[in-house]
Amino acid sequence: MSYSFLLSLGKSDCPYYARSELLGDKLVKNLPDFQLHKIVIKPEEWDKWLKETCSSREWSHNKCPLVWRELIDRGGKGVLIGGANEFQEYAFGYYGVQSTQVSDDMRKMAEENKAYKIEEDKEEEAIKALSHPLNVCITNASNQVCYNLINAMARGDIFGETTEISLHLLDDKANMESLEGLRMEAMDLAHGLLREIIVTSDVSKAFQGCDAIIVMDDLVQKEKESRDDFVKRSVEHHVKYAKVINEKAKKEVKVLLTGTGPTNLNIYMMIQNAPNIPKQNIVGLSRTLENNAKSVVGEKLNVNPSGVVDLIVWGNINGGTYIDLSKCRVHGYDGAIWGPPSFSLPAVEMIWDKKWMENEFTELVKGRHQKSEELMKHSASMSTAAAIETTMAHWWNGTPEGQIFSLVVASEGWYEVPEELVCSFPVTISPKGNWCVVQDINQTSEVKEKIKEAVKDIIADKNVIFPPPKPPTPPPSEVTVTIVDPKDQQEKKDGEKATDSDSNTEAKLATIIEEKTADSLHLQNQEKTPVDTQEAKPE
Repeated sequence: MSYSFLLSLGKSDCPYYARSELLGDKLVKNLPDFQLHKIVIKPEEWDKWLKETCSSREWSHNKCPLVWRELIDRGGKGVLIGGANEFQEYAFGYYGVQSTQVSDDMRKMAEENKAYKIEEDKEEEAIKALSHPLNVCITNASNQVCYNLINAMARGDIFGETTEISLHLLDDKANMESLEGLRMEAMDLAHGLLREIIVTSDVSKAFQGCDAIIVMDDLVQKEKESRDDFVKRSVEHHVKYAKVINEKAKKEVKVLLTGTGPTNLNIYMMIQNAPNIPKQNIVGLSRTLENNAKSVVGEKLNVNPSGVVDLIVWGNINGGTYIDLSKCRVHGYDGAIWGPPSFSLPAVEMIWDKKWMENEFTELVKGRHQKSEELMKHSASMSTAAAIETTMAHWWNGTPEGQIFSLVVASEGWYEVPEELVCSFPVTISPKGNWCVVQDINQTSEVKEKIKEAVKDIIADKNVIFPPPKPPTPPPSEVTVTIVDPKDQQEKKDGEKATDSDSNTEAKLATIIEEKTADSLHLQNQEKTPVDTQEAKPE
């Protein structure tokens, strides 16, 4: 059975390591089944490395070097031997071999070791400098969307077939074990472009030096939580991210927001709290809803959804939206008119059913994601991952020429959307990764009204954080203040009661007089009636 002695140099200038190293070399030379592995550590890194190593293996050791034994064929945590003196005693007791180095030779060897370590580190840094991996961070990385996204990244489908990536996976401490398993599986993909994977719950470490960040935190409204409280909690969460990104990430970092909650408002707040990052570099995902709508149109016309192009999503991506088919075209439609692959037909003319487009179409699109999850009995993570993949790929490499896609961005007054308000717009993206809102779309009055309704929904979310100002208070000169004495007020009430009483008395007297007058007239009429009758008889 083979044995391996691991010698760890805590400080490259440690003379005791030099003595242990030579003793180990002598054992390797004279013993047939003895192997030696040397770990050389920089002096400034030794204390931290020793503490972590001993803690993970449940050892107690505080000096240099650190020597332990492992069974190669069996593994295990190893058996601690100790420092230089313990290693000498072990070697002499088991094998009759001991070191004969004097102190002066040990010091000279330590100096040589230090110089060699410095040179070796320089060579390693030079090799790493030849490659500049792209630092990409994914938040809420235990989400199934991340699981479906990593393979495309590592394969080169998003950032290019020659671009190495360093992947930063961020999540809560409770999910670290799950992320470690994800890291292991991702490395098992054996993709050459995947340089390293960092698993962390530290936001600062995750965003450090990042070129791209995908924020997909799924904050869910609690059972007894009001909508306003949920919006405030979501905003607070994303503002924390924005402040760290502003400080730690690269200034040209590209940030894509996905997930649930008020995405448009979260983007707006992140832009406000990350002044070092260009506002055009913080955007939101419209592609999931866009692809859902393309699938519904594809099913209606019996065409592949990939053949449905130039479909536009306006508005609040997780709230009030309007799906615009006015520019939408369809490739591969099996109709009376045929053409080459580039030939397309207007989707509105092919569908022709205006009632379906105004009512049923919208309901089918809104319910499609939920329906697929109900049928599968788990989240529809694959389609969301695909939407993120294509959006990031287009953002890095450009959109297909002549095609329009949707993206949630900060407005500059386009289509009468207030400036700085974040809204989903139709865009194209250049090969250098610069998006541009398509501004020559002719809109009917009906479409304009639909967009205005969607904008109202965005403003409603914004008003939760920034309530509209109250009517101004009039200046003191315009305000009349009346001080009422309680005694005067009581006297006034008593006077009112007395007046009411007098009024009632007068009314009663008037009624009695009227009744008496009526009775008297009645009696007079009765007295006159017999006389008049008698005079009327003939003689």
